[in-house]
Amino acid sequence: MNWDIVEEALRPYEIKLQAQERLRRRLGVKEVDQPTYERYIIGPIERFDRRKNAFLTLKPDNPFGEKFRERFKARTGQVDWTTPLPYNELEPEDRLGRVLATAVRRPCFEYHPEPFSATPPEGRLEARDPAWMSRLIKKVGLFLGAEMVRITKVDPRWVYKDIEISHPYAIIIVVSHVRSMLDTAPSYYSWLSSAEAYARLKFITTQLTDFIRGLGYDAMYRETLGHDPEMLMVPIAIDAGVGEFSRNGRVLSPEFGTNMRLKAVTTDLPLQIDKPISFNTHEYCMACENCAIYCPARANPFGPPTDQPITINNNPGYRKWYVNAERCLLFWGVNRKKWMSCGGRCIAVCPWNKEIGFFHNIIRWIAIHGSGSIKKILAWTDRKVYQRRKSIVKKGESGIDVEGL
Repeated sequence: MNWDIVEEALRPYEIKLQAQERLRRRLGVKEVDQPTYERYIIGPIERFDRRKNAFLTLKPDNPFGEKFRERFKARTGQVDWTTPLPYNELEPEDRLGRVLATAVRRPCFEYHPEPFSATPPEGRLEARDPAWMSRLIKKVGLFLGAEMVRITKVDPRWVYKDIEISHPYAIIIVVSHVRSMLDTAPSYYSWLSSAEAYARLKFITTQLTDFIRGLGYDAMYRETLGHDPEMLMVPIAIDAGVGEFSRNGRVLSPEFGTNMRLKAVTTDLPLQIDKPISFNTHEYCMACENCAIYCPARANPFGPPTDQPITINNNPGYRKWYVNAERCLLFWGVNRKKWMSCGGRCIAVCPWNKEIGFFHNIIRWIAIHGSGSIKKILAWTDRKVYQRRKSIVKKGESGIDVEGL
């Protein structure tokens, strides 16, 4: 077969893939045989019951969330964090942000199309070269709007216990937030940045699913939002080499830091998987603590990892940084006039979340290879240069009682 026309048509995305690979080599990012979360595992890992997901515990019929629902209502006056205030109770600038976020996030909750029928066997495109096919899938993903595409095998441990996925492969789609919006966290505009990223992911994964089924293979986009999750995206993204586990419970990549959202497409299309990576994230998070310092809900932990889960929302069996998701959701509900969620405050203050460019790439290299003292200096410098403030309350407004969370 002559694939010249395919290669020529997708050449811009091949160039982008090569640039991503070249950046990782220059930064000194290592490929490893085992994901670095293995250092955290101290016991058997059971498949997680998604009813213990923090968002789902707010559902009135969830047996795991009764006490939390009582606390949430007592603290916020609401029964659900998604219950919005009437527009006339918001300031004009916040009303604009709320309206835009509501419009943008609609696909996440209302766009659930059945995928196209798979091409029958007689029309299937034979995938004799998994390496070539993986490269094609990545380039198509970038064409559809992804900023990074990685591939791994589906580890059953990272599929919720009431969900069955028979596909052997997972394609991880990565998009980043709009930084100008994210930097306003917590606000309706930082919430908008999250909504916009999830909406893009929904379209990309739906289109990629249809593409693979058109080739003659089974595929399905997987929900990762809190209202209907199917997979634990943090460990499976680490398996795929997107990044490593970080203090705020997210994946941290050398390119985007934690400034990204993730979604997956699973498939039986034969693919070549990517290796996990290592670039000393654990050591940097030990030195930094920005996400803990500036978390308005005090939900991100200080100090070293622990083997003691904080709430039922944490999956036991690890020694790691456990995030208190209940404190997150309580904070989201305490001031509906100014925000619908914190919108990623812990993401916005992470020193890794800078634009890719010559200067910041030098800092990335130093952050990866420098000693613990150098890493501390980098984090301190970030706080000073960007004039980070712990307070999220505007002058003249009453403060938020975080201790009450």
